[in-house]
Amino acid sequence: MPENKIIAEIHRHREAVARDCDYDAAKLMAHYRRRETERTDAEHPLVSFVHRDANESCIVREEPPKA
Repeated sequence: MPENKIIAEIHRHREAVARDCDYDAAKLMAHYRRRETERTDAEHPLVSFVHRDANESCIVREEPPKA
């Protein structure tokens, strides 16, 4: 399978970041958390997770819930 140039670039970047963080998982996570806060502009929105209501059921319903 021929190597994809984009995938190869991602691998090179990931390896460089890991090397800079001494291959330490805690340092890697700190690095990515720091980068996350640096990129809060409209072009790079962060993903936010929806928190469920404690009373909400995880059961699949046949009909949508009534408002």
